[in-house]
Amino acid sequence: MAENKTVSFSQYQIYKNCQHQWYLNYVKKLQPFKPSIHLIFGTAFHETLQNYLQVMYDKSATEADKIHLPTYFKTKLIELYKENSEAGHFSTPEQLNEFYEDAIAILDFFKRKRGLFFSKKKTKLVGIEIPIMAPLLEGYETVKMKGFIDLVIYDEALDKYIIYDIKTSTRGWSDYEKKDQTKVNQILLYKRFFSILKNVPEDKIDVEFFIVRRKINESLDYAPGRIQQWTPANGVKKVKDAVEDIQNFVKNVFTVDGEYVEKNYPKSIDKCRFCPYADRPDLCDRKVL
Repeated sequence: MAENKTVSFSQYQIYKNCQHQWYLNYVKKLQPFKPSIHLIFGTAFHETLQNYLQVMYDKSATEADKIHLPTYFKTKLIELYKENSEAGHFSTPEQLNEFYEDAIAILDFFKRKRGLFFSKKKTKLVGIEIPIMAPLLEGYETVKMKGFIDLVIYDEALDKYIIYDIKTSTRGWSDYEKKDQTKVNQILLYKRFFSILKNVPEDKIDVEFFIVRRKINESLDYAPGRIQQWTPANGVKKVKDAVEDIQNFVKNVFTVDGEYVEKNYPKSIDKCRFCPYADRPDLCDRKVL
C-alpha cells in the first residue's frame, strides 16, 4: 500500500490547465520552483491582513489599529525575499518598492473602510489558515485534499459561517476570471470540506472572494476601490459539480493504491505562455501562441 498522497488545489489547477505540465511536475518530479515578486507579495499581504484581523477579533479594533501595517508588511516582504533569493535575485529594488507602495495603498484603504468589510458586532472569528486534510474519493483513501482556508467568520445574526479566500490581483477580477470555473472551484471545495470538518450543514456556509487590487485608475471619476468582494454561485449543484470534478481528476491520475498513473497526458493548446517548460523543447514541443 502506498503512502498517503496529498493533493493541493494548485496541483489540481495545473492539471486542469495542462495535463502534460502536471505530468512533468508530479509524475516526473521535474517541478521547477521559481520564486516571484507576485508570490511573496501575496504571502506577505495575507499574513499582514490576517494578523490585523486576529488582533481585532481577539482583542479589539483599537488594538488592531495600533499595528503599523506598513512596517509589518515590509518586514514580511523582506523576510520572504531573503528566504527565496538564495539562488539569486528575482526582482529589483525598484520593483520591490513599487509592490511595497501598492500594499501601503491597499492597507490604507482597508483601514479607512474596514467597517464595510469586517465588524465585531454579532460576529466572531472561527479561524485563520484553517487546515484541511480530507479524503477525496471512496476507494482512494490514500489520496487526500490538503489546503488552508484563509479566514472563516461566524455571523450570529445570520447564523452563517462565511469562508473568505483572499486574493491579490493587479487590477481585480474581470468576467474572465469569474468565469474560470476551476479558479472558483477552490472556494466551493473549501465549503464542502469545512462542512465535513466542523459538522456544519452546507446551507449554513457562505463564501466570498476578498480580492485586493494593486492598481486602480485614479483618473476616472468613479475609480474602483482597492478591495473587490465577489460571491460566486455556491449552491448544492455548484458544490457537487466542483467535488465531482476533482474526484474525476483523482480517478484519472491515481491508482486505488495512490500511485500515479503512467500514461500519455495531453498538452494544452492555449496555456503555454507562463509554462515553466515553454523553453524546454526536450520536454514539450508545444509552441507558445
